[in-house]
Formats: sequence, C-alpha cells, structure tokens
Amino acid sequence: MEQMLYSAGALLIQALPTFIVVVLLHWYLKTTLFQPLEKVLADRYAETQGARENATAALAAAETKVAEYDLKLRSARAEIYQEQDAWRKQLLEDQTQAVTQAREENHAQIVAAKVAIASQVDAARVLLSGEAEGLADQVVAGIMKGSKN
Repeated sequence: MEQMLYSAGALLIQALPTFIVVVLLHWYLKTTLFQPLEKVLADRYAETQGARENATAALAAAETKVAEYDLKLRSARAEIYQEQDAWRKQLLEDQTQAVTQAREENHAQIVAAKVAIASQVDAARVLLSGEAEGLADQVVAGIMKGSKN
C-alpha cells in the first residue's frame, strides 16, 4: 500500500506542472478571450434589447398617430357630409322657392289672360250684337223692299 501511495505521490508531482499549465491556460483564456467576448455579447444584447424597445415604442407611437389620423379623417368626413347636407338642403329650398315663385307668376299670368280674354269676349259681343242689329235691319229692309215689288 505504501508503494501505491508513493506511486500516486510521484504521479501527482509529475502532473503538477500540467495542472499549473491548465490553470494558467484557463486564467489566460478567461481574461483575454471569454471576458471580452462576454462583454461584447452583453453590449450586443443591450443594444438589441434597446433597439427592440425603441421599435416597440415607435410602433406604439405610430399606432397612436394612425388612430389620431383616423379620428381626424372621420371628423373631416363628417364635417364634409354636414356641409354637403346643408348645401343640398339649401339647394332644395332654393328650388322649391323658385318653383313656388314660377307657379305664382304663371297663376298671375293666367288670371290676367282670363281677364283679358273675358274683356275681349265682352267687347266682341257688344260689337257683334251691334253688327247683328245692323245686319238684321238690312235683311228686314231687303225683305221689305222685295215684298213691295
């Protein structure tokens, strides 16, 4: 057993330089390679995360602006529709007023024409009755003259 311990001790003494080299290599790689690499990865992650947060914030701002734009667009359309409706009502009112005025003017012209025609009819009756009496007198005179012969 002592021989085994002696062999194990000798083996450990021979392995000690390899162990020291492995520890030094570990420390060297850790300080020169892995720590800067971890720092770069951490910075990259922070920048990526920041970019994602900025993109999320920009997307939220864009959605807010789109919502505001839609709201303004809807209110502008509503205002335009109200203006068009008011314009249509005014146009309809103007047309109704023009039709009413034209009807009143036509009615006045018809009444004036009826009065003029009635007065012409009365004048024609008076004239025809006077001419009828003159013609009747001539016919009677012609008949009387013919019956005397």
